[in-house]
Amino acid sequence: MNRIWVVIFNCFLLGLPTLAWAAAEKAEALEQKVDLTKLSGINYFFASWYNDNLWVYATIVTVLMGVLGFGIALVTDVFLKMAGMEVHKIEHHE
Repeated sequence: MNRIWVVIFNCFLLGLPTLAWAAAEKAEALEQKVDLTKLSGINYFFASWYNDNLWVYATIVTVLMGVLGFGIALVTDVFLKMAGMEVHKIEHHE
């Protein structure tokens, strides 16, 4: 019985922002553009993608975040192995 209340409470917490968002007045389209005049290099690359196509920018940033996370995990594994800790997948015995 206690578990059902936890599920109901979680559904409420997940649905609350959606209800608040639906109740708000419709906002006008946001037209935010980044000024490219003082940018160069990688900053210019990302800012121009942001200005031109927000979906491509979001895709590039999401993939880049995944790649960086994978790289950080690999470096962490190397340091942990150097420290003598065992890093491997956990075996699940069911």
